[in-house]
Amino acid sequence: MMTSLIELSLNPAGDTELFSDSQWLQALLRFEAGLASAQAAAGLIPAAAATAIAQACARAKLDRTRFIEQARRTGAFGIGLVDPIKAVLAEHAPDALPYLHWGTTTQDAVDTAHALLTQAALAAVLQELDGLDAALRTLARTHAATPMMARSLLQPAQVTSFGLKCAQSAAAVRRSAGQLRTLAPHALCVQLGGAVGNRAAMADQAAQVEDTLAAELGLWACGHSWHTQRDAWMRLAMEAAVCAGSLAKLARDWSLMSQFEVGELAEAPRGRTSSAMPHKRNPVHCMQAVAQTQPVPGLASTLLACMTQAHERALGEWQAELSAWAPLWRHVHAAAAALRLAAEGLQVDTARMQAHIDALHQVIFSEACADALASLAGRDAAQQAIERLAPQALAQRQPLSILLQRWIEETRGPEQARLAAQVLAQATDPQRAVQASAACCAALLRTLDTPPQPPSTLEPHHV
Repeated sequence: MMTSLIELSLNPAGDTELFSDSQWLQALLRFEAGLASAQAAAGLIPAAAATAIAQACARAKLDRTRFIEQARRTGAFGIGLVDPIKAVLAEHAPDALPYLHWGTTTQDAVDTAHALLTQAALAAVLQELDGLDAALRTLARTHAATPMMARSLLQPAQVTSFGLKCAQSAAAVRRSAGQLRTLAPHALCVQLGGAVGNRAAMADQAAQVEDTLAAELGLWACGHSWHTQRDAWMRLAMEAAVCAGSLAKLARDWSLMSQFEVGELAEAPRGRTSSAMPHKRNPVHCMQAVAQTQPVPGLASTLLACMTQAHERALGEWQAELSAWAPLWRHVHAAAAALRLAAEGLQVDTARMQAHIDALHQVIFSEACADALASLAGRDAAQQAIERLAPQALAQRQPLSILLQRWIEETRGPEQARLAAQVLAQATDPQRAVQASAACCAALLRTLDTPPQPPSTLEPHHV
């Protein structure tokens, strides 16, 4: 499969081959060889025939152009697969011809091959997610108590910590990785239903053939055909789409924090990033992640729409699913790779984060000030005073606490003003304000520092 220049330029993991044409053809051949071997083990076909079919699959040359032409003309992928193998058998082992592709159908071969390719794609996605998870946890530990301005509706809210933001993103990444690992055994299964999903040709030996074939290919055996019941398959894809949403959120936050006017984050230097403006330092990896995640909701919607597959074999919906499936996984993998690279080289400007807090002249501590003054002036009165004085603090560039002390002195007297000064000093201390976020970050890290399940947990077994 040819990948466009634009697609490659937006994919920092472009060297990773996922769902390529050559991989497709090899996976289809693996199915045919594995099926014959499993049927021979169950006594359904002669062992000599299985050996001959395996040898023919190894020798057969599936021509991409010919495969496409035959599939386009007939609507059946299996013809372009089976005919080249038949040609080899006809020349070297004609007695094995009746046993090739026996008891099975095109969709069995394609779905099983698709499961093999998705298993490889899932492993690549999980590798990137685990790397991103580790980089985010490192940032979280380093910046657990780094004060920064939280934003609510894109406006200044309260003080949080950059470490907590990183830990929260790591938790989302970890949840998706865990869900993908949990769903894999129910989705990445051998397809072996025969013409209409009832396994009529293999009868009582069907379960044994399925188990043996699953073990041969490194997939799972679910015990039933799933030709037009795609729920388990789709759940895996939808979790990948949810993961893309979490990645998009992280890329959006970091790109906003990388704006010059904000300047709290920067990606690692990589030389010039603008053809016309040499001074620019674009957040390239965040840009790539945003671009890669944009198509995912549409792909997820298309895949869900493809579930309305009529009767025992679909007319069009399954074929459309085949077209939308691979791009989903490529986009998620590329987005995760981009953000891993961004996280590993991320530069955090803690001074700029503090400067943004300071620029608000303590208005960011309005809720804490109201709590601090509640016992001296009453909560309602304190909140009303803050609503009135906060704009003045910003306009006059005076600390909110000073204006509040004056208000207390005017309304409650000097003694209460001295008490107010003490409680407001605590309420407007950024290091004190960040303690809650630091504690949340530490608690989250304790759960996250348990290593994720290793890839070996994806070893197939009978479901």
